[in-house]
Amino acid sequence: MPVDHNREFWKPGMGWLKAIADVEYVKGLADEMGGTDRVKRQHDGGRYTVRERMEKFCDPGSFLEMGHLVGAADYDADGNLVEFSPGGYVMGLGEISGRPVSVGGDDFTISGGSPHDVHKLPHHFAQPLALQYGIPYVQLREGVGHSSKQDEQDGHMGLPQGDLWHQGVELLGKVPVAAAILGSVAGWPAAAALLSHFTVMIKGRSQIFPSGPPVVERAIGEKLSKEELGGWEMHVVQSGQIDNVAEDEEDAFQQIRDFISYLPNTVGEVAQRVDTGDDPERRPQELLEIIPTNRRQGYDARALIRHVVDNGDFFEMRKLYASGIITGFARMDGWSVGVIGSDPMSKAGAMDGNAADKYTHFLDLCDSFNLPLLIFLDMPGFMLGSHAERIATMRRGARALIASAECQVPKIEFMVRKSYGVAADAPNSIGLPNGINLRFGWPSGEWGGIPIEGGVAAAYRREIEAADDPAAHREAIEERLLRLRSPFKAAHKGDVVDLIDPRETRALACRFVKLAQPKLAELANRPKRAVRP
Repeated sequence: MPVDHNREFWKPGMGWLKAIADVEYVKGLADEMGGTDRVKRQHDGGRYTVRERMEKFCDPGSFLEMGHLVGAADYDADGNLVEFSPGGYVMGLGEISGRPVSVGGDDFTISGGSPHDVHKLPHHFAQPLALQYGIPYVQLREGVGHSSKQDEQDGHMGLPQGDLWHQGVELLGKVPVAAAILGSVAGWPAAAALLSHFTVMIKGRSQIFPSGPPVVERAIGEKLSKEELGGWEMHVVQSGQIDNVAEDEEDAFQQIRDFISYLPNTVGEVAQRVDTGDDPERRPQELLEIIPTNRRQGYDARALIRHVVDNGDFFEMRKLYASGIITGFARMDGWSVGVIGSDPMSKAGAMDGNAADKYTHFLDLCDSFNLPLLIFLDMPGFMLGSHAERIATMRRGARALIASAECQVPKIEFMVRKSYGVAADAPNSIGLPNGINLRFGWPSGEWGGIPIEGGVAAAYRREIEAADDPAAHREAIEERLLRLRSPFKAAHKGDVVDLIDPRETRALACRFVKLAQPKLAELANRPKRAVRP
């Protein structure tokens, strides 16, 4: 609703009821956001307004808005309000499943979430709220950052002060931070969204980039649509810049709720146990036959994980990116765990540079929030070939080794099949040198310094070339060495704590995850640094 120019506004000396009435009046003006036409445009685009988002994301009736009256206000000579433009950011305190969260979002109906005449930003309230009270911080982003109109209004092109980021970085080292990309997000709101532990965007309806297509075309002559430049296929599948994709806004909100549910409120705490009702002694019969006896044949690694964890509930992060590595959260006997697995159906489970970065980020996240690790390893080593070299697989793999060496949370690891080379040494080295290298073998396990096929080709090259039938000679050597890969022989040497019936996996994992809780509480007191996106 427009400002009523005939309304007499409260002035000092008038009664308090009049003042309270005018507070509600201005809040009503703010609730109109950018006006009827712009709200309709938002809805026509299949998107909620920021205020609708707050109500749908938070528990019913729990959102308490802060800074409701912040905006550009003009008064006449008599002290009556004649113009009011609300700030383009809505923030406050809400709850999800009864758990307090600090939440804020851009109002795209007001100058694309960047009104040039109002400065209302997350670091004015939402970020300090999360920091001081130790509660998760959630960003619902749809904004475009700096407005050139601000430069014209100021009469100069201001030098950025660099003061937008320190609170966001501090948050990454203290509380869970999650962001939903709900429309077009560019400039500093895009960078702010990526200062998160978890990000999600909407399939076909949201995009993220430093600058949009008009700026790109003007700068470098490349003509792209918003979706081509920064849509979900670019950033969930190809770049991995965004963790997950959602079908719609409700799906995105639920993914954020689920993500936060696995984490404690701060890095100085341990996640609370949840009664899932799943028997910790359950013996999943499906695990007995899930690994094919043919070592060249794949299997459903995610089904394997779901058979083990409580009620089959597995919250996966970055499923569509670097999918040879599987990362996500689950519960074991009600306790939160970070899960790392290998997918033999994607690059045979090998680690390339992208997978190494995915592994490193997830490991840092679990270590910071004191989550024990549940690992199902089937990794033949680093990915090979010119593409793997071009994307610096070994250097990025070295970062994975560093993350493993620095990780202090307890792990329990199951060698479900392959474990070869330096890449597999990343998960294998977690816990060393000060902890137990808690590794159990399945009968399907095989491991070594290098896969047999590649090792034979390299070590016996001259012998094979000199043979009358090189192919047959190579095959004979491989068969000879394959007999050495028996997990029984490795167990005799103490390579694993024990060989187990795969159906014992859940019971063992539940027992050691429970055992880890006092250690996790101790580790929660460690100094933490920001988890880098």
